[in-house]
Parts: sequence; C-alpha cells; structure tokens
Amino acid sequence: MISKLIDVNIFAIYFVEDHPGFPYIKEVIDSGIVGEFQLLIPEILPFRAYWVHTTKWGIEKQISREIIFDFLKNYSNPKYVGLSRQNLIWAFKLSAQLKHDIYDCYYLALAKQEKAEIILTTDTDFEKLCKKVDLGYENPIPLEILKKFSNKL
Repeated sequence: MISKLIDVNIFAIYFVEDHPGFPYIKEVIDSGIVGEFQLLIPEILPFRAYWVHTTKWGIEKQISREIIFDFLKNYSNPKYVGLSRQNLIWAFKLSAQLKHDIYDCYYLALAKQEKAEIILTTDTDFEKLCKKVDLGYENPIPLEILKKFSNKL
C-alpha cells in the first residue's frame, strides 16, 4: 500500500471548514483514513496544528483542543511516526547539504525513514526538495485556491 506523510499545514487545515483549502484537504485525508493509502502523521503534528490554530488563526484554544482530540480518539488508521536518533542527525545534515530549512528536512527524513512514497503538503517548496531525495510530492489544492491563502500559513 502506498504511504503518504502529511505536514502541519495539511493537518491544521483539515479541521477548519471555512478555510479555502479545506474541501481539497478533507477529501485526501478522508481517503487515507478509510485506507486508500497509509496516512502517516508525524507525532508532533497535533501539537503543531493546535499552535497554528490558536496562535496564527485565532481559533479558541478549547475548540482546537476538542477537534484535534476527537480526531485522535476516533481514527485509529493513521500511523503516528517520529524520527529515530540516527535520522534526527541525518535531517540536520540534509538541511546543511540542501541549504534548506531544518523543519522541511525533518519531513524529508521522516518520510524516508518510514518508506513513504509521497509527502502531502500545501508547501510548493517541497516539490523541488522531494525530487532531491527521491520522494513524491502531492499538493491537493489547485494553484488558484492556494494563492488565496499561501501567504497566511
């Protein structure tokens, strides 16, 4: 079965129905939840999404906490993953080698560690990065919709 690792933007948007990218994100995440592919979620994402919701998007803490908790409680199909010590080191080396942000390299290292085929993200920078480490790139949001919010992520 193909596996896809999601990033924080995908996870955060999934919970916000009035976000312009929501319908596209919901469709792909729901496909993973029902088993059309293995959905890989970095174990830190629920906390990072909560931070995005409450700090960047002004969503009330209690509301964000509840919707994320409900997801965690009700969906057992996603696989929650974290980097091994060896791959933490590799992520730092990769960041230096690619001259790119460490957070993005974290996703690359985690995807490779978990043998994911695809990184699922709204971040267009990942397209070039994924090619450099032989990973697939998928952005489910059409470019015209993405332009409406990409500077707000």
